Amino acid sequence: MIGLHLLLFATVLTASAPRALTRASWVYRSPRLGIAAWYATLAAVLSAVAGAVVSWVAPWHGADAPVCAMWRWCVQAAQGGFGVVGRLAVAGVALVGAGLAVRAAVTAVRVVRAASARRDRHRQMLTLVGRVCPELGATVVDHPQPAAYLVGGPDRRVVLTTGAIDALTREEIAAVLAHERAHAAGRHDLLLGGVRLLAKAFPRMLLFATARAQLARLVELRADEVATAHHAPISLARAMVTMATASAPASPVLAGAVAATGGDAMERLNRLLTPPPRLSHAHRVAIGAGVAALALVPAVFVVAAQFLPALSACPPFGS
Repeated sequence: MIGLHLLLFATVLTASAPRALTRASWVYRSPRLGIAAWYATLAAVLSAVAGAVVSWVAPWHGADAPVCAMWRWCVQAAQGGFGVVGRLAVAGVALVGAGLAVRAAVTAVRVVRAASARRDRHRQMLTLVGRVCPELGATVVDHPQPAAYLVGGPDRRVVLTTGAIDALTREEIAAVLAHERAHAAGRHDLLLGGVRLLAKAFPRMLLFATARAQLARLVELRADEVATAHHAPISLARAMVTMATASAPASPVLAGAVAATGGDAMERLNRLLTPPPRLSHAHRVAIGAGVAALALVPAVFVVAAQFLPALSACPPFGS
């Protein structure tokens, strides 16, 4: 029975979270809390589904709850109690579940390998044609396109083109570099990489597709927020406009890298020029507590099942 509770929770959260988080004003006012809320939602959904599967494969308690009728039917069908048709039905369900798991695993391996290969090739290119500039704390690449971006991986590297150095003022360059360092400090490449895996593995899941788009937006807002703590917002805004409007035959930015011109440009400019009011301390604490509680709901269900047998009232497999 705990499995059905967990699946119901995951279903409700999957259906309601995309709209609720996309429309919530506090997400815009506090991107860091928004990022945490999206990942708490993903963690809650995935752990709830995993917990449901485990509870059905290895339930802890036995009872005669009506909800266990489906479980008993599956057990009897697998044992041949309903003949060939029953066994085929159970085998079909098992194959579908195994197929989804294999697909997710294969997709994850392919995406990770492809991204790693792209990063390695780009790092080799940077080693050959780039030069480390200690004054800027970045790798400079000769290219007419004004660009700045972060190359993820174990040794995160901020890259700046000569086009950006020529087109931007000293204050604008400092703001752009602070933006990219905020991405590196926040491990935003990992945050985006994780949700990209989910969206690739399950392309029809609205939750994962929405989370991918919203997290790409929120990490840019968060990096802007960190950068403008020590640099004038107008400097970063001007740099964004300069880099976005400049034209060149090709862009040097690595696919999948976290670039300074990423996200919704107009939203970022509006937020830089007209910052939203900050959330109060009490408001931030309340939202943070709610986000943490959301991520822990599946674990609470599982622990509660140990003390309330009725929550997991299904006979063990083979009984």
